[in-house]
Amino acid sequence: MTDGYDVTFPLMPTTGKEAPVGALSAPDERSLNYRLSVELLQAPFFKLEERLSPRVPAPLGERVAVARKLATYGFFCYEFHAVSVYWSVSCIEMALKLRFTESQPASVRLTKGKRNSDVPLCQLESHLRRGWRIPGMPDFNYSFKALLAWAFDAGLLPSDIAIPLQELVAGYANLETFPEWAQERGLLPDEGVTLGDIRACWGSLSGAQRAELTATPAQVLTDELPNFRNEMAHPRFYNFIVVPGAAVRAFDLLTDMVSRL
Repeated sequence: MTDGYDVTFPLMPTTGKEAPVGALSAPDERSLNYRLSVELLQAPFFKLEERLSPRVPAPLGERVAVARKLATYGFFCYEFHAVSVYWSVSCIEMALKLRFTESQPASVRLTKGKRNSDVPLCQLESHLRRGWRIPGMPDFNYSFKALLAWAFDAGLLPSDIAIPLQELVAGYANLETFPEWAQERGLLPDEGVTLGDIRACWGSLSGAQRAELTATPAQVLTDELPNFRNEMAHPRFYNFIVVPGAAVRAFDLLTDMVSRL
């Protein structure tokens, strides 16, 4: 173990592959195809950022600014739009953690089986990750999904909150769950079901039945936002690429949720 943290940078001879500042500041051709100037690219982010109160904790405010700047630099490196989307989603998780921490006492009583323990707030997350639980909150494990469920259950976020990020809504497909639901009730045959059959069955349902199968925005966000984050953070088969507007929509969701929290 060392006594300090190494803050030096390794100086090495240049290889000839290094891009000069002029090349780094050249607009990406894909950005130019949208006919956007770098100023127009920034404008919606600054407008959305006006939602935020001066009371937003400094670390979160700094992270929000980075999400905006990443989208701005997407003008020069197109892939940064996707990084901005990811950073915006991470800001939402950070905001939820901060808000949850504010709601807890300095020392929290936890249980694990027959054991009880009072732990300082700074150790709460690590204990929850190891299976300890807050009495009355058996499913809360400090995960992103658990934090979202807590915020909606506590009424901090409305269940009908708008979801501007279309990637989330598209990922929540009722076509994956509806056929099984209909088959269990004898509304569809067990085999040989076509897309036309599914659509016709859906059209025959009553309003109450459709409501049962239609997820609320709270359900969509609680289920899909952590999945969306995980897909971006842990890629398997492809690199995540989005259009510039997706970064704006993610920032829209971020500033809306943070302003409510």
